[in-house]
Amino acid sequence: MQKKTVALVGGVHFTLDAYMGFFAVYLVIAGLDPVKAALISTVTSFVGNILQPFMGYTADRLRGKLPLFIGLLLTSVFMSAVGITTNYTLLFIFVLFGTLGSSIFHPAGANIAGGASERRKDTSFAIFSTLGTIGYALSQPIFSFFTGKFGNSLSPLLIIPAVLVAGSYLTFSRVVIHGKEERINFRDLRNVFAKRLLPILLLFFIMVFRSAFVMAMNLFLAKTYEEWGFSRGLYSTANTVFMLSGALGILLAGYLSSWIRPRRVLFFSLVGFFPFFLLFILFGKAQHAPASFLFLALTGFVLNSGHAANIVMGHRIVPEMTSTVSGVLMGFAWAVSSFGPTLCALLRGSIGAFPGLASGLLILTVFPLAAAGLAFLLSVEVDG
Repeated sequence: MQKKTVALVGGVHFTLDAYMGFFAVYLVIAGLDPVKAALISTVTSFVGNILQPFMGYTADRLRGKLPLFIGLLLTSVFMSAVGITTNYTLLFIFVLFGTLGSSIFHPAGANIAGGASERRKDTSFAIFSTLGTIGYALSQPIFSFFTGKFGNSLSPLLIIPAVLVAGSYLTFSRVVIHGKEERINFRDLRNVFAKRLLPILLLFFIMVFRSAFVMAMNLFLAKTYEEWGFSRGLYSTANTVFMLSGALGILLAGYLSSWIRPRRVLFFSLVGFFPFFLLFILFGKAQHAPASFLFLALTGFVLNSGHAANIVMGHRIVPEMTSTVSGVLMGFAWAVSSFGPTLCALLRGSIGAFPGLASGLLILTVFPLAAAGLAFLLSVEVDG
C-alpha cells in the first residue's frame, strides 16, 4: 500500500467533508423551516450528485490534479458562506455549489485511494472513506463553535484552512489521478457496463436505499435532539457521534476484509444497526443523553461499516474505470437517494408515540433493511 498517497488524498477528503455538514447545524441555529431546509438539501444533492458519473468519466480521461483542487475550493467557499444569510434562495445557491464541488472531488479521490493498493483495496479505500467521515463528523461542532463565538456573519472565514490545503496540494504534491494508459471512449464505457449490469445495479440500489436513511440522519439529527429538548452543545455534537463511530466501523471493516467476505459485512451492516437505532430513539425521547448517544454511536458504527465495501465491490467489477464506477455508486446513487431528507420531513410526527422528526427517521429504516435483501443477491465475484 502507498501509505503516503492514501494519507494525502485522505487528508484532502477530510478537509472537504469538514465543510459538508455546515448547513445541517445552521438550519437549527438559524431556526430554518425543516421542510424548506430538506427541499434545499434534496434538490442540491440531486443536482450536484447526478453529475458525479460524468465527473468520474472526465477524471478517468484527463487524470491530473485539478478535480481534487477545484472540488475542495468550490465546497469550502460556498459552504462557508451559509452563515451570512437566512434567505432560502441564497442558501440554495450556496449549498448547490458546495455539493457540486463534492461531486467533482469524490470520483477522483476514490480513484487515487483505490489505486494506492492492488492487494488491499478494501483497506486503502476504507482509510480514505474514514478520514472523510471524520471530517464530516467534525463539521457541525466546528461551525457551531465558530459562529457561537464570532457570529454567523463571519462564517466565510472558515474557508482559510481549505485554501491552504488546496494550494499546498496543487503546488507541492505529486499525487495525481492514475489509470491505464489507454483512453476509454463512451462506446467502451457502454460495453463495459452492459456486461456487468446486474451486479452494478444491485450495488447501486443498495447504496441508494442505505444513503436515503443516512442523509436524513445527517441533516436532521441536530434538529431531532433539539426537538427532544437538548442544548445547543449536545445537539451540535449528535452528528459527530454518529459519523465518528461510523468512521471506526468503516476502518475496522476495511482491515477485516482479508478474513470476512465483503458481502457478509455489507449484509450485517444493513440489518445489525436496527436494534441499536430503536434504543437510540427510545432513550433520546426520554431525554437520557448518555444512553441515547451510546446507541446512536452503535447505530453509526454498524450501519457505516458496509459503506467502503459497497464501493470497492464496484471497483472489482469494473477495474477499467474506477473513477466512473465510483461516480455511479457514490454520486448518482446519492442523487437518487436525496429524497430521504424531504420524505423524513414530510413524515414528521406521523407516529404518535414518536413526535417530531423521530417518526420520519424511524419509518426510513425500511430502506436499509430492504437493501439487505438486495445484498443477498450479490454474486461471489464482488468479493474479489
